[in-house]
Amino acid sequence: MILRATKQKPVERDAVEATDPVLMQRLARGDLGALGELYDRYHAPLRRFIARATRDAEDVDDLVHGTFLAAAKSAERYDGRAVSRPWLIGIAVQLLRRRRQTLGRFLAVLSTLRGTALLSRDPRPALQAKRLTVLMAEVEGLSCAEIATALGVPIGTVWTRLHAARRELRQILDGEGAT
Repeated sequence: MILRATKQKPVERDAVEATDPVLMQRLARGDLGALGELYDRYHAPLRRFIARATRDAEDVDDLVHGTFLAAAKSAERYDGRAVSRPWLIGIAVQLLRRRRQTLGRFLAVLSTLRGTALLSRDPRPALQAKRLTVLMAEVEGLSCAEIATALGVPIGTVWTRLHAARRELRQILDGEGAT
């Protein structure tokens, strides 16, 4: 309990944590203390999500910090939902996509410089989209509507990705059980 002194008697300071919408409003006004509170509240689950979504462990902390910096820049566009974790995960997914696209362009340039085809039509972007969707649903516990909002895709796309990913997992598991 934190007490604040007044001329009459000590008064208890409001010990209730600020809600996510309040923190986002404060952040939109430039209050960096709100960013610190959001970071303290969500950096661990966000780091776990990013670590699962990427295999490059050296990039995880950079992506976490990048997510919070991007959130600070776009705080005025926050949609007011009670919990900002899905919104932050959506920002992280966008950063992961940008990183993958940048890496793809870099490898394509290397490929043309070396005269070899390092990149062909790779099905991995579709696989990565399904992987992120499954992580968001099964591990992070987000609803299909939250995933759709976070990824900026229609909810039907989320359902399709989840259905396809689960079907492929069943096929893999059924194949392993037969051997």
